[in-house]
Amino acid sequence: MTVHPAAWWIWALVVAGVATATTNVLVLALAVVAICLVVVCCAQDAAPFRLYLVVAAAVVVIRMAFRLVFPATGGTALLTLPTVQLGPLDLFGTLTTEALVSGLAGGLQLAVVILAVGAAHTLADVLDLLKHAPPALAGLSTSLVIAVSVFPGLGRSVVDVRRAARLRGGRRTGLRGLRATVIPVLEGTMDRSLTLAAAMEARGYGSRVTVPRPSDADSRGAAGGPAGSRRSRGWAQPACVLGAVTCVALAAYGLFDSAWPGWAPVALTAAAVAAMVAATRLDRTARRTVYRPQRWTAPSSLVVASAVVSAGMLVLGVPPQIRHPPPVLLPDLTMIALLAPLVAALPAALPALSALLIRRRRS
Repeated sequence: MTVHPAAWWIWALVVAGVATATTNVLVLALAVVAICLVVVCCAQDAAPFRLYLVVAAAVVVIRMAFRLVFPATGGTALLTLPTVQLGPLDLFGTLTTEALVSGLAGGLQLAVVILAVGAAHTLADVLDLLKHAPPALAGLSTSLVIAVSVFPGLGRSVVDVRRAARLRGGRRTGLRGLRATVIPVLEGTMDRSLTLAAAMEARGYGSRVTVPRPSDADSRGAAGGPAGSRRSRGWAQPACVLGAVTCVALAAYGLFDSAWPGWAPVALTAAAVAAMVAATRLDRTARRTVYRPQRWTAPSSLVVASAVVSAGMLVLGVPPQIRHPPPVLLPDLTMIALLAPLVAALPAALPALSALLIRRRRS
């Protein structure tokens, strides 16, 4: 069963949003297990996901270490360390259970977000996703395709340049060695970028075909009505895209800042969606060539539905005192709170369901 790449990214973003809606360490731990299970069962090559696992584990450890170095006052004492005064700061001291659990919950929240993005990147190819970009954003998507295609070659270029330098007997260190490596790498990257762009242009990838409109230029004369509208669309579309990116960045910051009101991230996300819709509707006369576009299938709907149902169960079916419990190591857990992260793991059953359907067709 093929899943649309956009379905995996929607699933990942919704799961990341679920992680920001709770501080229950048990629910967050189940969300981590659900993401890993989906990647193991559905990914053809799960090797890139290991890097995200390492980063997520490092985030949790750093967050807890931060609570150890800068302990919070009040609570049940768990460990007492010698206090070190560094100017106005008091380092170490008494580590409380509440501070440790709070750091663990915050670290798990960031870990779920990192793993969700890593799962989407592992399960869905970025190039396949960019092929489904709206025609109005063809220029931006084509630039991203070139950037994503060329970026993996940077590591190989560095290895090749250093190997060539060793074969020539050069062992420069410091600034000279960095210059001898960076300049050939950048030169080779620029050459590959231009070659790829020329090949894409020659094959018509991402080309734009303008559909002529019935123009009334004769009636408008030299006033330039259509030209003026085209000029306004020329700056309005990049402004909408930039506004959408800014709203998403502010919404992500607001999710982790308790000083922001709860409605701010939702409002900013809605504004970002509206800005992207406006950007795609500003230029409706452009068409982009797409080779065999991937269709939205029933498994894609199942993937998105599992994440949406999981988010609805957690936000609507779990009381606030369960979603945001007091900082204890084993908080209370209801049946709905237990099932909500497991519902997000339903896409892991897609390979088994696909194999079962193939067996039935053969029989």
